[in-house]
Amino acid sequence: MKSAKYNGKNVIWESKTKQIFLIIICFAFTFMALWAGKINSVRFWFPLILFGGGGIFILIRFLNPKNIFVSLNSKLAQEIFSSQAVENQDDPGIFEYNENGFKITDENSFNTYEWNNIETVLAYKIDLLTYDEICIDVYTDDLNKFTISESTWGWFQFISRLSENIKAIQIDWYITIANPAFEKNLTLLYDKNNRTIEEIIKAQYYFPENPKTHNSNS
Repeated sequence: MKSAKYNGKNVIWESKTKQIFLIIICFAFTFMALWAGKINSVRFWFPLILFGGGGIFILIRFLNPKNIFVSLNSKLAQEIFSSQAVENQDDPGIFEYNENGFKITDENSFNTYEWNNIETVLAYKIDLLTYDEICIDVYTDDLNKFTISESTWGWFQFISRLSENIKAIQIDWYITIANPAFEKNLTLLYDKNNRTIEEIIKAQYYFPENPKTHNSNS
């Protein structure tokens, strides 16, 4: 998930219990290296640097009072999602809407689309190391494509209007994408011709990572 702020703290989308477990594991391997290793041996320095350094990094991040660890399926996560939605839901961002569609303005260029011309919508996550970011690929009848993500200015307003104008797209589809964390979770939100995601990929789209796929509109 995209990084966020909540009550003045940096939100890290990971379980606090998992962090404690990782710290214990890292320092356990570090102590084993110190106990059994030889100083002039690679078997001593490699685990010492790898697990010792990793353990220190996780511990510092864990003890930082500016950080808060949140599991995606927790009540606190839902509060943060709701707070973000309220703050951003009325901001159109780079989008301009009219009765039949919308315009996307990016720096010095713009493109205009109509809701009726949208053929396929695919959603997925990308792993940005410390957090995931949800993205959607929108394909039109002429096989043009544009991609927007949680970091796109006007994201919340766009996904809300997308569900309003394409009734087959469920309003809470992002929950399917969000869990589990750090998996791509490629999901078909909508296809005008009612194809499965496998048919779409085989026909015209290529996803080199061959991720786990879902059909949310079936």
